[in-house]
Amino acid sequence: MKNHSQPFFYVLFVASILLSGLASAQTTDSIIVTGRIRNLTARLYREAPTVLVSRNNILQANRELVRPAPLNVDGTFRVSLPLIYPQEELYFNYGRISTAFLAAPGTVTIELNADSLFSVAVPFRFGGTNAQVNQQFARYKAFEAAYPDKPSSKKLSELIANQSDNTAFNTLVASFQTPFVKFSEKEKPFPLVTQWVMGNNRYNAAAFLYDKASFESTMIPTSMNSSLRPPDYQLLTAARASSMNRFASYVTERISTDATQQTNGLTVRALSLLLERYGKNITAEERLRLHDYATTNTARAADLRFFDGLVKRSPDTLQRLVNYETMIQRSIRKFDSTDVNYLAAYWLANSLPGLTLDFARLLYDYARPQVKDPQLAKSLDELYGLEVKDSTRIRAAMQTLRKAGNRTSNLEISPSVFITRDDLGNGSSLFDQVVNTNRGKVIYLLLTSASDEAGRQAAFDAQRLRSVYSSRDFALVYLPMPGTNSLLWPELATRYNLSGDHLLLTDSQLMDAIERLRSDNELSATVINRTGKIVKRNAPLPGELEEVRKVLDKNL
Repeated sequence: MKNHSQPFFYVLFVASILLSGLASAQTTDSIIVTGRIRNLTARLYREAPTVLVSRNNILQANRELVRPAPLNVDGTFRVSLPLIYPQEELYFNYGRISTAFLAAPGTVTIELNADSLFSVAVPFRFGGTNAQVNQQFARYKAFEAAYPDKPSSKKLSELIANQSDNTAFNTLVASFQTPFVKFSEKEKPFPLVTQWVMGNNRYNAAAFLYDKASFESTMIPTSMNSSLRPPDYQLLTAARASSMNRFASYVTERISTDATQQTNGLTVRALSLLLERYGKNITAEERLRLHDYATTNTARAADLRFFDGLVKRSPDTLQRLVNYETMIQRSIRKFDSTDVNYLAAYWLANSLPGLTLDFARLLYDYARPQVKDPQLAKSLDELYGLEVKDSTRIRAAMQTLRKAGNRTSNLEISPSVFITRDDLGNGSSLFDQVVNTNRGKVIYLLLTSASDEAGRQAAFDAQRLRSVYSSRDFALVYLPMPGTNSLLWPELATRYNLSGDHLLLTDSQLMDAIERLRSDNELSATVINRTGKIVKRNAPLPGELEEVRKVLDKNL
């Protein structure tokens, strides 16, 4: 009953890293979800032996955090999840059946009857915390699903065309609210259900407005802040997380394209402190000079060469820190402390997946103290814990790779993760080497990037192909774009168990390979047949699973 905005594979993918990650998150409250699927048959149990209970993180709306609960033979299940906010919208999934429910510290019970799973509109019976609220909300979602005139993006865009932001927001809220108004005519809603639904509708309207402002490169009036981001709203829902993420994206775009950037950069003091703390090979004389700059917070135009030279000694580390701090400083000039707190946590959380373990820790140690809101801090700690929880296994894989040197062929650094590289070799020859290793199989080659969210998602999606095809007939090859840190992709592949062949090329080697692939974009796929011939350039990306399968099946 929940509208999932991302491939369900990634939801399950995150489940594998959540088990111990959630335990390390510093939360004070938890919810126990227990229940039973009555009349569970052997066939149904074989098809779906596990129920899934998931929750949101306000800093990453596209990452549903899942806790699996194995079914006992009598159909019972039990699982515990931490809570960060006073009440959170959680999701129960069993096979193709799903529902949202509102969780608070305590126990929620959910019962289903296998005999009527697909024959009734609301197959769930709730008990425990918020039982009546959750039961009524389930009835409302069934009503909403059948409502004939739900608002579409196209209709809403036409409806608010040429309206002011304030009028457009009220129009959007009213449109999203229409199904609930009709539902309220037939059944009086509980106050908490009203708060829940109306909150979702307002956040959905806010998200729509942020997208509109981003598309049109306009600035939403600050007078609307409390309407778009209610300061005292205590429910964490998918709509709230998504809306806040859209807000952060909107702010990032506005700050990055601000015409007055030259007046909104880092102060001399901030840059001096960053260089003094994180700069490489800083001499005693340079350190003293930086201290003086930090004290006076002034520098002449001629001093820029000095700062530039220090930054170049550690470009990746310092540039990321400078970029992060610059975003914070610019946001402080435009938004209040509550918004800046969220932005500081959001920017850090969304940087972590594209960082090596060492730099993730460095940035986290630097930025985490800037997040003062306790719930945002716990949300950030939860995500950071997930990113670094496998650090021992990842470091062992990187040690294996380092010991092999700059030239290795089909080296297994982690189970089913094979690395091929030769920093002094020819890119085209290395490409042929990986193709020849898999001759006799149909190869799906993904050109992608570890530093890009779309690239990482495509890498995750591609793993689904390994469950569809036999390893005797099919090979998955990853060709990552070179980055400033050569360990980033191997770490990512190890962390997320990206089984397959990974061809690591330098910038110049990649140009040789791309001449062969003739890719239209940095994120692209190529299909190579059993004899090693490229049969489909710019093939469908892994997210289009059925389209990919059509191309692969033609060559099997």
